[in-house]
This record gives sequence, C-alpha cells and structure tokens, in this order.
Amino acid sequence: MNGFTLRQLALLVETARSGGIAPAARILNVSPAAISSAIDKFEETTGLILFDRFPARGMRLTRAGQDFIVEAEALLTRADALGRRISDLVEGTSGTIHIGTHYGIAHKIVLPAVLAFRESHPGVRIEVVEDDYPSLLTALDAGDVDALVVFDQGFDEARHAVAPLADLPTLVLLSAAHPLAQDDRVPLEALSGLPYIAVSRAGPGPSYLSLLQAAGLDPEVPFTSQSRELVQAYVGKGLGYTLVGFPPDRNLTIEGDAVVARPLDRDIGRFRVVIAQARAVNGSALLDAFLDACRAQVA
Repeated sequence: MNGFTLRQLALLVETARSGGIAPAARILNVSPAAISSAIDKFEETTGLILFDRFPARGMRLTRAGQDFIVEAEALLTRADALGRRISDLVEGTSGTIHIGTHYGIAHKIVLPAVLAFRESHPGVRIEVVEDDYPSLLTALDAGDVDALVVFDQGFDEARHAVAPLADLPTLVLLSAAHPLAQDDRVPLEALSGLPYIAVSRAGPGPSYLSLLQAAGLDPEVPFTSQSRELVQAYVGKGLGYTLVGFPPDRNLTIEGDAVVARPLDRDIGRFRVVIAQARAVNGSALLDAFLDACRAQVA
C-alpha cells in the first residue's frame, strides 16, 4: 500500500496551486526544503511523477499529477469535514442517540424530553424505539440502543446500570360514562366483580393485574392485548376497566371515546420508571444530557 500523510498532500496541493515550491513555502510558512523533500519522498515511495521540472520556467504538473491533485484536493476537503465532525461529536453538538422505551413513557416523558433537548442540541438526531421489555433488553445488550427509559421489570445489576426516574401511582382507567368515573378516588372494593381489560405482561416483573390480585381482587379478564391503545379503546366502550400509570392523551381513546383516570383510595403498589444502560458500553456527554432532559420531565 502506498503511504502518504495528509500533511504531505497539503504541501503537494499548495505547490500545484502556487506553481512552485517557493510561493507555496511562503503561503504555508514552511521552508522550501520541507516541500522539496515531501515531493521527492512521495514520488520515490509511490512511483508517481507529479511535476515536470524546467530549469528556466519552474515546475509544471504532469498529466498524471493533474489527475492526482484533483483527488488529493477532494480527500483534503473530506478530511477537513471529518475533523469538524469529530469536534462536533466531542463537544456534543451533533451525533445520534438511540433510546428504547414503552408507548406510554414515550408520549409522557421521552417525547417532551426530545422537544426540550432539540432546543439546545438542534444538530443531534434522536431515534426512539418503542417495544416490549424483552425486546428492548435484547437491544440494550446488543448495543442497538444507548439507554432504556422503561418500567422496571427486573435488570441484571452485573450487566446494567439502573437509575430510578419516577414512581407512578396506580390509576384506574374507566369509561367517562361509568358511575365510578364521578368519584375523586375509586374505592378498591367497588372494582370487585367488574371485568378487567389487561395489557399482556411485558416482562418478568409484576403486572397491574398482579397488584390487584395481591390486594385481594381476582377479576375476570375477558380481553388481553399487547396494545395499550387497544386496551384503552375497550375500556372506552364500557367493557371493563384497566390500571395505568399514564392516562391517555386528552382523555380520549383511539376510537374517540371519553375515558377518565382516577386514583384508588389506597396504594396497592407503584410502578417505577427507570433509566438503564449497559455497563459494558461507554456512555457520552451527549447521552447524559438527553437523559437529564428526561429527568427534568418528572422533576
């Protein structure tokens, strides 16, 4: 492989532009001997003759030299752009962040954090992956996402660094037409006998249904779905209730039915939202800044 440095290319290109070693040396503030040595070493190493030398008229690019200089100028331009890109990455003014999250958290925490973060980091690209817990955990371990903002469904402390973000109280989601929707707080006993519309368990940790069961209720579960939107739509149709950490946007389902979220009259358990990162992967100041924006949404 022919070897040459960017500095050598810069000397050669300026010599070609200036038409000789002496004017190039003055522009670059180097000695003529340094440029002459760079040309001789390049031609000796590569076998490519760049210049014809005329004792009376100075130097002129060969045809091969003309083609080479065009490529060398393009390479120097790309190298300069790469240098600026490196500076931007180091300073945190550009780059890409990959965040894994769940649907509800994406809308209530991650999206507002993205909007706030973009005000101070307009050159940063943020990619948000919404998926179930097992898939997100796999993506984190594989390095496909930089961090997770998720419900804590259990992490391996040896592999993951986990920091609490928020503890969400349990809310009862009901059709706005349901009699219990008129209460400021829903008595736990009033839910006895009512159908429960369940979201499929997203991981190995507790579910809202398990919290109900631990509190002494064992409701009929006529419908289960992995889609929170679909579960909320069934609630909006008056087919049962569900438990949530976040109410739907504008208290409407995707079907346009009105729903309300009411707290229980007692604390049957809370779900913790956490930030998780792989210990084996180095973080960055850029990622830390975005995660701080997430923390600000729940402060």
